[in-house]
Amino acid sequence: MALSSLATDANMMVFEQARKDAVLQSIADGFARKILLSTMLQEKSVEEISRENGIPISTCYRRVQELLSLRLLRIEHTIISDSGKKYERFKSAVSNATVTFSSGEISVELTPQYREPEKRLSSTWNWAHGAEIQIVSPVG
Repeated sequence: MALSSLATDANMMVFEQARKDAVLQSIADGFARKILLSTMLQEKSVEEISRENGIPISTCYRRVQELLSLRLLRIEHTIISDSGKKYERFKSAVSNATVTFSSGEISVELTPQYREPEKRLSSTWNWAHGAEIQIVSPVG
């Protein structure tokens, strides 16, 4: 069973074995955990995540891509500076992950981060029509 790409406020069970294994592997990885914990309350750039958590920048970029592909992390904003540099800000897509061992089975349940309905609608619209892009001009 495939999971919807749109997060709801309800918990989501991970049924597909390959995805379940990938989520468990990410949770077990110290760098991936630091990235998820660092972005739970506040969106951050890869550079901020790397600096604040002591993660080598190349490792941080790789883990961010892995977490994005698993939908454990999401792009909150894409920003283009006046100099033309494009960068993205990321936020954890989950607020809780529960792993249960029972009757010889492993179950994984994810709780999506709460997002205001208008933010979810805006993200869905932007996803369907291209990434949300913000142009940043220097102040002053």
